[in-house]
Amino acid sequence: MAIVQNPITGRSKKKFGTAVFSTQFGKNVMRTKPLEVKNPKSDEQVKQRSKFSITVDLVRNVLPLINEVYAGSLKKMSPFNKVTSLIVKNAFVGEPPVLDHTKVALCDFEGSSVTNVSLLALPNQIMEVSWDPGTNIQEELDSDISFVLFNCSTNKAVIYRDVAPRIDGFATISAPEYWVGDMSALHILTIDVNQKVSNKIMKLLKFKAGADLSSVVQ
Repeated sequence: MAIVQNPITGRSKKKFGTAVFSTQFGKNVMRTKPLEVKNPKSDEQVKQRSKFSITVDLVRNVLPLINEVYAGSLKKMSPFNKVTSLIVKNAFVGEPPVLDHTKVALCDFEGSSVTNVSLLALPNQIMEVSWDPGTNIQEELDSDISFVLFNCSTNKAVIYRDVAPRIDGFATISAPEYWVGDMSALHILTIDVNQKVSNKIMKLLKFKAGADLSSVVQ
């Protein structure tokens, strides 16, 4: 970089040939313009950018819940980066890549969770959910479970907090009216009292049902 002292250029700005002029600290400065700007647009790079953009939009919908699950336990990356990486690597299928909601992971913990979950769409946007508690531990049976319902077309989500005690095995929720005609996917938040995360009872958020014809909002 050189300071321009040429009286002809005076207080020069912008470009001239391969030179770029600007003013810094009251003096004219000249820089060489790059001959080539790198903005990779190979097919693989475009695909990767698309997957990343879709994933970021999805994760932002439920980031408070993801942060709650990880509870400050990650030291080398944020929960946002952790889950984004999991989804980009594992949840896209086909060419061009399409998000498969059955493969979306909002955490990578393993532990006690509900089983045999069914999601059935009924008229007037009612979504019927049934499950087996998947535990005999009383504290887990008495704990309230929460739902995350994704719209598989828009990747938007609604969080339903403390829907029902885990022991109940049945609940209904209402999807947004403007979701009518779209497929949905259900993730369920449970606890595992035998495992700890940052000295707190572990919470798990797992895909459980949906992303099929029975989950299309009516």
